[in-house]
Amino acid sequence: MLKLIIAIFVGKIILFFTKTLKFGGGSTAPGFYALKIDPCSIEELSEFLPLSIIITGTNGKTTTSKLISYFCEQSGLRVIRNRSGSNLERGVLSALIEQIPFNNFLNPSSIRKSFDLCIWEIDEAAFYQISPKINSLAILFLNIFRDQLDRYGEINSIISKWNQTLTKISQKSKIVINSDDTNLLQILKNIQTQPVSFSITGEKIKGESRIKGKKYKSQATATNIQLLSLDQTKFDLIIGLKTLHITSPLPGLYNIYNLTAALTLADILNLDLTKVNIWLESFSPAFGRVEKFTWKDKKFYLLLIKNPAGATEVLKLIKSYITPHDQLMIALNDKFADGQDVSWIWDADFEKLNDLKLKYKFVLSGIRAYDLAVRLKYSGIEENHLIVEPDLIDAFNALIKSDSERVFILPTYTALLSIQKILTQKKIKNYYWQN
Repeated sequence: MLKLIIAIFVGKIILFFTKTLKFGGGSTAPGFYALKIDPCSIEELSEFLPLSIIITGTNGKTTTSKLISYFCEQSGLRVIRNRSGSNLERGVLSALIEQIPFNNFLNPSSIRKSFDLCIWEIDEAAFYQISPKINSLAILFLNIFRDQLDRYGEINSIISKWNQTLTKISQKSKIVINSDDTNLLQILKNIQTQPVSFSITGEKIKGESRIKGKKYKSQATATNIQLLSLDQTKFDLIIGLKTLHITSPLPGLYNIYNLTAALTLADILNLDLTKVNIWLESFSPAFGRVEKFTWKDKKFYLLLIKNPAGATEVLKLIKSYITPHDQLMIALNDKFADGQDVSWIWDADFEKLNDLKLKYKFVLSGIRAYDLAVRLKYSGIEENHLIVEPDLIDAFNALIKSDSERVFILPTYTALLSIQKILTQKKIKNYYWQN
């Protein structure tokens, strides 16, 4: 126990200095160094924590975890979660170090008196490492798409690790799956309880499934979907014996899945779903996930892209709402957190950009900006309609100088973090960890 206390104390010190000196939000470093001192920190703390909800999958984890956390908080529950989206083991421990007062660690049994629930967004490739250490009430599998081949391998390798891990998970944990993603049906052979499933009717997100499996009747189904604008979506949610008429500020088909998943978890927690529209009125997206801000009479939209499926859905979304007087910037990095293999851009449907007829040139930025230029050229975009500016500051300044009405920025993960830093330096917005 002494080693754990020392690890937490060191983590608290690192958290203080990272925030004070603005090295970051303390979302990674405190847990990283605490684990160096006591590698078993999470297992030791787990017995003193309230039950957890684990959310994993390739796409949508951050938005879904923020939604269900917000619903819980609006319902009066006290929640611990990795708010910044740092979803490896060090991110989970960093969240515990940040959100639990040090005195509670000296008397761990008091932690359950201070909090009601933990909600953890877990990286799909870290699920096998983290989830057996956590006492979970429910585990949500959102989807499984090809992502960062250099780090994760093919879909089958992730599914195999998930299957191995589920044999170590308590059968008391409810398994919640997106039954529209038939790849996920492969994990059901390792659970003895009936899964809770959700789906949508009508158009589906196209994945890479080649597996045919038993069709599960969904306990929650989104239907009558109306994608009205970048600020409003309507649909009906049939959940159990109830039908809810939902109005959401989140655009896009993928956010219908995220919201349906979050409401399925809310139903498991017995939250009052009749209040969902009231909750959604004041909900704001997670940073970079259709995040919106206005500066100098220009409206900006930040939409993270990171793999073929996610990028294609974002391109589909903006194609429906972009006008000839808007401008588009795409930023591609190949750092470790992005995945160093950027060949995925050839599988994303950039051809959707062909008929936009934008007045302003596309701005391409990031470490691999020239790779993007080649990809867009092959998609049919004329070379003279491209501005290639690898430096993100210069690229952002080019956007500011234009008289476009709206700007859509599509960055990969580390490019998004760099853009967030630019925005805070220009005092356009707060650091993401302050939101």
